[in-house]
Order: sequence, then C-alpha cells, then structure tokens
Amino acid sequence: MTDTIIPGHDALVLFAGTPATRCSASRSHSPLPCRFVWHHLLPKECGGQTVTANLVQVCDSCHYTIHRILYLMRLEFEGAPLTAAQQAFLKHPPRKAQYRAAALGFGYARGQNTTHLIPDEGGTP
Repeated sequence: MTDTIIPGHDALVLFAGTPATRCSASRSHSPLPCRFVWHHLLPKECGGQTVTANLVQVCDSCHYTIHRILYLMRLEFEGAPLTAAQQAFLKHPPRKAQYRAAALGFGYARGQNTTHLIPDEGGTP
C-alpha cells in the first residue's frame, strides 16, 4: 500500500499503508469522529514533506481547526486586520493541542520563510 489521498478532499488517510486511527489533539470526542487523517505540520504548500517527522494523526474536526488557526497565524504575522471573532479564536482555541500543532507548523514555515504560502483550508471568514 502507498499513501492514499481522498479525491476532492486532499486528506491523507493512509501513510505508508498505515491508516490514521486516533486524534492526537483530543482524547475524547462527542460525537465520535467519522474519520481520522494524517496532518502535515508544515503544510505541503510550504514545502512540508509526507514523512513521519512532519505528520500527526487527527480527526477531521481537529484537522479543520488546526488549519483555521494556522491561517489566522499567517494573517496576524502579515499584519492583516483580524476581526474580534478571529482574535478571540486565536486567543482561546477549542483545544490547546490544536493550537500547539498549528504553532509548530507555523514555526516551521517561518524557518523556511514560507508563511506567505500557508493556505486558507479552514474556511476562515
């Protein structure tokens, strides 16, 4: 088996033949997640590779949230004005582990000078 990406969703569900089976951002969910995916800490668009050191398992909900936080970090870094809701979301994300995953990826992007390539995959208003 190889890496498997669901067409139209760009979500990595298999890495080296291994399915994502848990969420490292949350130990409890209600309702239970429908699916788990492999998240690239440094986004692929920023040069992130599909290798063990750059991947973490998360549920779809946490994956969405991590991407939203990551993009808001980009906007803030670029000096773009954030709405009060966006500022509040950055200051108080749903789970601290989601923020840590986004911050780690943002730090990697800063180190490679690719923060401007962080995509808006989280549906940020």
